[in-house]
Amino acid sequence: MSAKRIAANGQELTEEMMDRWCAAYERGEFPEGERTVGEVVYGRPPLSDEGSVTFSIKIPRGMKAAIERRAQSEGVSMGAFARSALTDKLLVGA
Repeated sequence: MSAKRIAANGQELTEEMMDRWCAAYERGEFPEGERTVGEVVYGRPPLSDEGSVTFSIKIPRGMKAAIERRAQSEGVSMGAFARSALTDKLLVGA
């Protein structure tokens, strides 16, 4: 049994609804009877509400290659992998 999925508006999302939506999107159509609640926003969402900064470090080439391999195997970018590793380290030390 799958977990219930509840939309932000409180509506329960069923497997049938999601299957219908996916089929419509795959045909290049908007699902019948559904509507959008806002404008389409292009681009990646921000990482946080407080903004972001660049943090550059030097690492050995082998470490970079290992990070690239691991990130690829997890299906994430190198940046996402590094942020996750840093977050994990910060949370453990908290």
